[in-house]
Amino acid sequence: MASPHNSRSLARMRAAPPHPVYLPPDAKTETIDSDKSVPATSGVFGTDAPVPRFDLEKTFPAILAPFSLLRRIPESQDIDALRALAPVFAHCLDAILHSMAHLPEHVPTSPKYHLALSGVSFSKEMFLGHVSHIPRYDRPSSRREAIHVAMQFLDMAMSSLKGFLNAAAYEVAQLKPLPQIPVEQDHAQVADEFEAAGSLSHSSADSHHTGSNVPSNSTDTLNRSQRSKVSALLDPLRCRMKRKPSRMDSGLDSAASSTLVNGDSDDLGHGYVHVSVNIRNSLAQFPVSIDLTVGKLPHPEDATELWKDRNGLAQLASLKALVRYMTCPDADVDVEIVDVFFLCFRFFSSPKETFDALVTRYDEHLVCRSSSMTRSHSIQVKMRIAKLLYLWVDLHWRAEDTEVLAPLTQFAVFRLAQDIPREASSKLIYLLHQRACDGEKSKGLRKEKTIARAEAKYRQEVLCSTWEPREKRSMMRRDFSRVKLGHFHSSGGLAMLALQMTLLLWEKYRAFEPEDAVRHLMTRNGDDKPPTSEVARKVANFMAYERAVHRFVMDSIGTAESVQMRTELTEFFLELATKCHELRNYSASCLIALACDRPTVLPFITKLKLSWAHEQMKAKLKDFYTRENHHMAGYKQALQSCCCPALPGMMLFIREVARGCGSGPYDQHPDIPESRLINLKRYRPITWAVRAMEKCHAPFKIQRVDYICDWLEHVLSEYLVGTEVEWETRIYNNSRRL
Repeated sequence: MASPHNSRSLARMRAAPPHPVYLPPDAKTETIDSDKSVPATSGVFGTDAPVPRFDLEKTFPAILAPFSLLRRIPESQDIDALRALAPVFAHCLDAILHSMAHLPEHVPTSPKYHLALSGVSFSKEMFLGHVSHIPRYDRPSSRREAIHVAMQFLDMAMSSLKGFLNAAAYEVAQLKPLPQIPVEQDHAQVADEFEAAGSLSHSSADSHHTGSNVPSNSTDTLNRSQRSKVSALLDPLRCRMKRKPSRMDSGLDSAASSTLVNGDSDDLGHGYVHVSVNIRNSLAQFPVSIDLTVGKLPHPEDATELWKDRNGLAQLASLKALVRYMTCPDADVDVEIVDVFFLCFRFFSSPKETFDALVTRYDEHLVCRSSSMTRSHSIQVKMRIAKLLYLWVDLHWRAEDTEVLAPLTQFAVFRLAQDIPREASSKLIYLLHQRACDGEKSKGLRKEKTIARAEAKYRQEVLCSTWEPREKRSMMRRDFSRVKLGHFHSSGGLAMLALQMTLLLWEKYRAFEPEDAVRHLMTRNGDDKPPTSEVARKVANFMAYERAVHRFVMDSIGTAESVQMRTELTEFFLELATKCHELRNYSASCLIALACDRPTVLPFITKLKLSWAHEQMKAKLKDFYTRENHHMAGYKQALQSCCCPALPGMMLFIREVARGCGSGPYDQHPDIPESRLINLKRYRPITWAVRAMEKCHAPFKIQRVDYICDWLEHVLSEYLVGTEVEWETRIYNNSRRL
């Protein structure tokens, strides 16, 4: 039931149509459920007139109270509170829609407004319908799932409401009169009129202040300075006044551009207009005189120093050609090339050589059909070089890059700050200052930002199980002699075992840095060589636990005392593998599933009569991990597309690194024998492995049960030592005793 305060708020909302809040063009508004600010919409045709914005915090504050209370329900798991607050939230939505109906007649009848209104109504009905069908008494897991779905419908309702308010604001803005069309005047005439106005004001000032003694040479100097300022101001004005519509206008606005400055910045002076906010693919909206074909002009040396495949992706290149490729529009379709370059350039170059190549491209003399095109192309290249330097320092910086910190800082302060917008150069200079303060411990934030992006996409609740084993007291005293694997053969026991095994392996996995691990895999010489470095020991420890899980499953099945026990254990492990697969613990799931299908080690495994359900589990897992002709294709696709926490197995990354290292670091151009170009086909799988491993560092939210994890450590410790051949021989001999 709605409170009196909410009733009065709803009455006030219905009493009059909403009054939009007028904000200046450079103002920023804040979203309800995010701390990030979003840029305000610009005025009609880019004018400076204020644009109406319907701000929930100021225009419709009554809906914020039930919304904030609803967002706390996942913590309390209170179904009754959800049922009570849902009608209040729906009444607030109805009040907002009723108030918006009083806008001018043109607004509610527009198709865009009507479509957004339908979205709000649909999401509200979905939310109310789901809440009304939640059973009052149900299992805790079902209750958590129902509340999670309700929060998704609530987010959908608020998102559709924001879109509805933006659509209404847009329609209200369309009611404003159009600005006057500027009258084109000759550049010289405008300058003469501006100077005449200036001289008239000076003469008026002189006649008013008759007692002032200003020397004539000082006045001439002032006039010359004023004329130079007038020319500088009128140059970009003339370009904008003589601008004609072209297809490029829509293309520049729609393109996702990558830049270092904010998207709502003011005019940056002659030769620039405002640039976009997204640091990804391209750079800026350049002067109106730019030709879209300017950036695509082929370089004379590309014919011999660059080779692309049929998809337009660079596969062979020299260092200079690779830098040129990354600073031209052709590289916009190659979304991996920047990561490939900065993750792997230390294999075929050095930081100093790479920095010199970027500076050489920055200073390259470009010749186009006209001086304006040359200037535009030069600005484009310099902005892209600035972007690459920014990404290098921000995301991909390593301790060995310190040798170029001083020359890079000098280049940013004395070159970039003079040639590119201040907002871009200042961000790079600030990052360089941070790296200088951090010293040798400085490193890029690529992994941290990847984890933060993954966590922002997925709101995971803490996973736990209330099941307790029969021998809990003995396990808490670390007396594991009485604990049997069959004690976990229940729905709750399997869930607990899968959760704790996932947490245990993930703790081993997160101990090493993915980039260092891949470098170790590229340089290691077999499994028999003992690890020498810290990262090698951590990687070897995780791989040892993976092998221990595989050996433990095979040994448990092989040493069973009867065929019936072997069948039951195989079905138990298939259920455990399926549970791990559902948790995205691909490491344990793959190793357990493979252990249940090793006829070379367990020759009897193909003769076991499993139930139909377990045969289906076995076939599904086999198809996912070892699909014919597409080995691990589903596995790789799951890691690439999943935004949830996942635990991969090192076997996948070893294969990818081996596939990349199968070709040499250099190769010759297909049309030029004896040429020596960087082989990017070698480094693309390596880059994929690093990025996938970093993505899987997103943490699992699993409640740790120490005595279960201690038991797992105790069981697996026996299988950590020994070679694979020794264990397979031992398991094979034990399996033949029955």
